[in-house]
Amino acid sequence: MLQPTPARWFEVLCSRREGVRTVAHLAATGAVELEIRRASPTDLPLERLAAGLAEYDRLRPRYERYWQRGRLRLSPLVDAPDRVVDLALARLAAWRGDADPLIDALQASEEELNRLKRLSEILGQLSNSGLDLERLAQAGPLLSGAYAIVPAQARLELPGLVIARALPWQGQHCFLLLAPAAEIDEVKRHVQAAKGRLIPYPGWVSGNAAEARAQILAHCQVLAARVVHLYAELDALFEDYALGDVLGEVAWLSWFGEHVGGLELAGDHLVWITGWTDDPTGRALAESLERAQSRALLRFAPPPAASGAPQILINPAWARPFEIFARALGVPGGDEVDPTPVLAVIVPLLFGYMFGDLGQGLVLAGVGAWLQGRFPLARLVVYCGLSSMFFGLLFGSVFAREDLVPALWLHPLDEPILVLLVPLLCGAALLSLGQVFAALGATRRGALRHWLLVDAGFFAGYLGLLVWLVRPDWPGLALLGLLWYLVGAILTERCVRGVAIAVGRLLETALQIAVNTLSFARVGAFALAHAALAAAVVAMADAAPGPAGILILAFGNLLLIALEGLVVSIQTTRLVLFEFFNRFLHGTGRVFRPLPPPPAVVAPA
Repeated sequence: MLQPTPARWFEVLCSRREGVRTVAHLAATGAVELEIRRASPTDLPLERLAAGLAEYDRLRPRYERYWQRGRLRLSPLVDAPDRVVDLALARLAAWRGDADPLIDALQASEEELNRLKRLSEILGQLSNSGLDLERLAQAGPLLSGAYAIVPAQARLELPGLVIARALPWQGQHCFLLLAPAAEIDEVKRHVQAAKGRLIPYPGWVSGNAAEARAQILAHCQVLAARVVHLYAELDALFEDYALGDVLGEVAWLSWFGEHVGGLELAGDHLVWITGWTDDPTGRALAESLERAQSRALLRFAPPPAASGAPQILINPAWARPFEIFARALGVPGGDEVDPTPVLAVIVPLLFGYMFGDLGQGLVLAGVGAWLQGRFPLARLVVYCGLSSMFFGLLFGSVFAREDLVPALWLHPLDEPILVLLVPLLCGAALLSLGQVFAALGATRRGALRHWLLVDAGFFAGYLGLLVWLVRPDWPGLALLGLLWYLVGAILTERCVRGVAIAVGRLLETALQIAVNTLSFARVGAFALAHAALAAAVVAMADAAPGPAGILILAFGNLLLIALEGLVVSIQTTRLVLFEFFNRFLHGTGRVFRPLPPPPAVVAPA
């Protein structure tokens, strides 16, 4: 805690034939970032496979949805990549000869099924209309009937000989069209230009809207059964040609070419897989190699010279959601402090002070608890909601009302000066903590002497200035800090120009920290604004008669939660990033970027 940990350097030695498979198993852990050592010869196994993989990529858009229905497997025997690709393409060529007619029939059936389902919906809207659809079905051979569905904001322009009638529809425009049969293709182009869809009216349909819809639904059942049958035939072909045994290998080769490309040679038959891992014990990597039954050797060695290790943030589970603030600047460097555990306390306190209400905080905590299963960052909302509940008790506010529970501390509008002063003092303490963190960072990078001579004087002067503002008769510490800084600058710079630059830096930093300190007054200002808006909502609710007052109070609370919750979140983030972090954090660390996992396949038995 309070310090990022450098990622661990790992090295895996394996045969060239098993290189791709071994990398894929390591990547499946989500704990490795590959990096080839500099000035090392590399093995690029995919250079000679470019043509074969290009053919695979060409086929994938048409056939991938059917391949994914089967189980992609790894062969129990590891073969050379070029032989794997050649075998896969040969099997695919044979499979396509039997599969293409089935796929063509399947796609045509699915398209007709979707078209008829949409037509059934349209006819359902017309079941009580007076339209004579019998005549529409009998139109021809010179005329064609069709329906057009276009977005609500689109403007449909049709040829002059087309008759269009608007029909009731939800969210979009629907038109019944009657057009010369020779111009139906032109009509289709106009509809598609308006981002719409043309649905021809089948000639085999007869009767009114209800009867036509029944015929269409019966035909849809036939088509649905045919689609299921065709999928079953394709699934059987997939197994008959054993595509799963080769497509799993090819999918991993394609993934390797996209995300890795090459490995470091370790001889004629061996390669090195090298890089970084955020697994401190290395257990996950060892277990992945064991599950893969890979004949590979894993070792952890010192990283190559001049290589920069990615930095890993290691925090307890309750604090991890707050890592998002430090990661907003990148990641803390190895000589910087990771403030995440401190932020787990500071962020909820800042938010809760500005948004203190027991009832509204309960709503936020409940929403966060409901969402955190799908969005881990929603746990931040839970913490901030609980803090709002705590300050709601201190301020005696429940759903904007201050007459339901007694205030354990004060009502903000009764003591506005105190409400403004408390966050100013806390902000000064927080900025002082930031300077302590800067001292820790200076110690880690071997610059503690400079910090003690110069920056410590500035810190002492800042503390002295705070004391002087409270006790005007105690200016001594502020003057001591100023003298300390100037003497330290003379001792470190040893020249007039350097001292002048140090004095200029002192003036700039003093003005900056003064602005940073005053910025925390906004915490109190937003607490007062929240209390004032709550009082306005309550006043309007009390003035309204009967149920209207309840509605005004409910709507007002929802508005406060949505509007002020957003504004307070922005202000909290701003104070952390631009006031607190400005003292010590620059995000100089290298971000750990794990290798994306390979496509899911079934391991060999």
